[in-house]
Amino acid sequence: MRCAKQLFSKLLLWLLLTVVLAACSSSGVKVDPNKLSGFEKGKTTYSEVIDTLGSPTQVMTLDDGRKIVTYSYYGVQARPESFVPIVGAFVGGHDTEASTVNLIFNKKDVLQSFSSSQTGMGNGRGFEGISQSRKEVREVK
Repeated sequence: MRCAKQLFSKLLLWLLLTVVLAACSSSGVKVDPNKLSGFEKGKTTYSEVIDTLGSPTQVMTLDDGRKIVTYSYYGVQARPESFVPIVGAFVGGHDTEASTVNLIFNKKDVLQSFSSSQTGMGNGRGFEGISQSRKEVREVK
């Protein structure tokens, strides 16, 4: 009996650890928008950007010698209610966040222009998703 309790305790610990680790995931490089405001077109160099933001997720060199540097980020976090037994299947969900920053450098590695975009979205399942859909239908009528 004691052996069974120890096995159950270990299994429960591994299950809890798996759930906690599965709660969130991210990939890429998240850029702080405040750091972008410090860059000056026609003055900031490629090296200064790398020193400030770190390694980009992509560097594309164009045939005319210009570079397009991209920092992409994608993150997903499960909502806490997703992990409530039985209830989580009906009200759970997750939130996603994505951002992209593109910087264009001339042949001399000086910043010409840059742009950024941020996206955030929540996804529900079960009753939450149904109630959101019904609400949207009511608003359309």
